[in-house]
Formats: sequence, structure tokens, C-alpha cells
Amino acid sequence: MKRFKILCVLLSLMLVMTFTACSTSSRNNSSTDNTGNDGGTTGKQTSDNVKVDTIVMWSNDTHNQSVYEEAVKEFNNTIGKEKGIIVDYSVFGSDYYNTLDVAVTAGEGPDIFKCNKVGKYSEAGYIMAWDDIEGLKGLIDRFNVYNAPGYGIFGDKTYAVPLKVTNYGLACNLEIFRKNNLEVPKTWDEMREAARIITENGGGKIYGYALAMGYGSYNYFYVNLPNAAAVGDEYFNHTTGRYDFLSLEGFFNHVLDIIKDGSMFPGYETMDGDTARAQFSAGNIGMIGVMSSDVATFKNQFPVSFEYEVVPYPVKDAGNHYKYPTGVSLSYVINSQVAKKGVEDKVAEFLNYLYSDDIFVETYEKQLDIPIEGEKITSKAKTENLDPNWIRFADMNTFYIKYPNPDSDVAVVGETYQEVYNKILVGAVDVHNALADLTERYNKALDEAIASGKVNIDNYIDKNLEAKRAWGK
Repeated sequence: MKRFKILCVLLSLMLVMTFTACSTSSRNNSSTDNTGNDGGTTGKQTSDNVKVDTIVMWSNDTHNQSVYEEAVKEFNNTIGKEKGIIVDYSVFGSDYYNTLDVAVTAGEGPDIFKCNKVGKYSEAGYIMAWDDIEGLKGLIDRFNVYNAPGYGIFGDKTYAVPLKVTNYGLACNLEIFRKNNLEVPKTWDEMREAARIITENGGGKIYGYALAMGYGSYNYFYVNLPNAAAVGDEYFNHTTGRYDFLSLEGFFNHVLDIIKDGSMFPGYETMDGDTARAQFSAGNIGMIGVMSSDVATFKNQFPVSFEYEVVPYPVKDAGNHYKYPTGVSLSYVINSQVAKKGVEDKVAEFLNYLYSDDIFVETYEKQLDIPIEGEKITSKAKTENLDPNWIRFADMNTFYIKYPNPDSDVAVVGETYQEVYNKILVGAVDVHNALADLTERYNKALDEAIASGKVNIDNYIDKNLEAKRAWGK
């Protein structure tokens, strides 16, 4: 009987050890701990009696994962080792935001994490303001000039800061342009004519332009933002504080003209972004809208064998030109549980390290991220091995940081503008009438949001807009 009891104890221990190992290895993400710690323990003591706390960080940024992994490793082995901080960094795939919602709403989740619902999470109390951590005041002040209500500021408190940008332009296959004796276009008319000639001489294989409507953000990067360079703003006017979708009428007619000419790559209505990029890299498209991240795409995922050049998307009138608004990416947010754990100072220590110039320079040099501070960072980088198109994308004299739009707080009745855009581009609705209806419905919803106190319209009026968007080229 005694031998049986001992055997049971041994079996129980083996089961516990097996369960622990399986729990650790079954995580469906990439984790960097580099300390031998399992990433879930806080409050341990080192041999020097320094209390060790684990800070868990989640992200969905796979493109710069290798740089951040090395940065976390270095931090853990230097500053973290000295001050009792272990950062456990995990990167998730396409299920990131579903996983995050479940964890955070359950009162668990990571200590710092990438977030696309800063306003809603702050209102629900899931995240804490950076202002409440003394060690983050320097970062708040540093990036305040780029921040705004609706970005990282909610209720007069800062919950995130803008760090980097995604810029966009028009990629032109110079081999095709030279073959057809064409110059890269600067106006909508020049772009239409170039697309027509390329298609006519393409033998049914090469087309002038491709607009991949199957890409979920095509309306943002390839309609709203490019149009703003021609008319001065997107569909929301940050001078008047009103929606103005009719400002897009000229742009939509410009794209529809290319479609009517037969110069648009076939299947554009459902074609996704990767398919369009693959066709461009194969030499079957003369012009394609691209983002700064596509420099790496055309080097690694869909390598091109020809010379191409990224130029600013053409405008209606070259003599009436504005800068291009840019896509702003925010920093990590901080779980409100951090305050309950009492590790605010350690979170601040790591964030200050993560947002140092050295790491910004490295991600720029590796052609992964464009720093929002522009030349302040890029001037410190080694440029001899950089793609010329990457350098053009990083020229913040071409772009400006715009205020956000109040869309997320406006409850529109009927179809969204994205749904109406789709109908316009497949010829299902009249351009003018559809845009006029959008303007009326969105402004009605905006008025209701203002009346209820959900929207403070003063937060969306940019008094410095004229100076910021003035074209200086």
C-alpha cells in the first residue's frame, strides 16, 4: 500500500509537469522572453533582492517583429536585469483583435498592447491614461504636436501617442513608360491618357491602372487621401466641421473615366491588394496605388525585375495642389490593470526605451517603419543602401498630419460611405446624387451626435490647417 501511495504521488507530479509544459508550448503566437521566465510570474526576487515583474506586451505588427524581438531581448538583459523588469513580447496573426477583446474585457490581457479601439477602451476603463504615469510625461510632450482628440487623446487625456506613418503614392513601371514614350503623370488628365496609351499598346495583357477594390482599405488609401491633395481635405472639412462628400465628385469621375476607357485592369471590382501587387511585379500593370510598406513587398514578397518609381498621386490641377494627408499609427496603450499591479514605473521604463531614437532609426533603416518625426530621425540614418522609393515615401514635406474624422461617434442611418463608394465605382449609382445623399445623411448624424454630447465639434476644427497642408514643392 505504501509503495502504491508513492507511485500515485509521482504520477501526480508528472501530470502537473506535463500540463505546465503543454500550457507553455501551446501558445499560438510568437513570444520573446529571453530570461528563462515563463512570462506569467510577477513579484519574484533576484539574487540581489530586486523585485522582478513581468510586463506582458501584445502586438499584431509582424512586419517589424524581428527588430522588436531583438530590442526586447537587449532590454531584458540590460536595463530590465538591473531594474527587475522582464518583458514578455508576443505577436499574433489575423485573430489578434478577437483574442485581445476577449482577454481585456475579462479583466486579464496584456499590460501594454496595440489597439484599434482607443476611444472605446478608454471610455470603458480598460486602459489607463499615460498622464497618470509620471515617467511618460516626456513622451507625451515629445509627440503632442502630432496628437489630437480622436487619435490618442480622449477626454483631455492621452492614452496613446502617434509614432509612425503609412504614406502612399502611385507606383509607375518605368520600363512600360519608356517603351510608350510617356512621362510619369502629375494630373488626372495625364494619368488617364497614360493609362489609355499603355492599355492600347499592351496587347490585351498590359493595362494602364489597377484599383484593387477587394482590399478592405482601398477607399482610405486610394480614394480619400489622394483626393485630399486635389481639394484640400478628405470627405470631412476640418475648417467648417461638416461632412462634404461632394468634394470627391471630381476624383470619382477621374477613376470612372479610366474604367470607361477600358484602361483599368480587369476584375478590379473584387481583386485584392496582393493580386494587384503580383500583377504589377509581373509587368502587367503600368500604374498602381501603393503604400510605404510596399517597398518591402516589391523586394521580398513580389520582387520586381524592372525599375519603378513612386510618385505623388496626380491631382486635378498641378497649379492647385495640397500636401497629402498621411495614415497615422499610434503607440501601445496601457492596461488599467497595470495600476492595480503597481508596475507603472516599470512600464514607463520600457516604453521610454522602446521609443528611443535608436530603435526608430533601425526600423527606418530596415525599411519597415517611417517615423512620424520625419527628418529628426531619418537624418540620423544610413541611406546608402535604402531604396530611393523608400526615401521618397519618408519625405514628410510631401505629407501632413491631419486631424481625425468623427466617424466612430456618428451613427449613420443607411449605407456607409464605403458601401456607396463601391456602388459608384461599379457604375451602380449616379456619382453626384450618391455623394449628395452621403453628405446629407452624415451631417444629420453628426448634428445628432453633437446635440447628445457625444461629439465636441471643436475637437475636429483645425485652425492651423491651411499652413499644414500648403504645398511647398
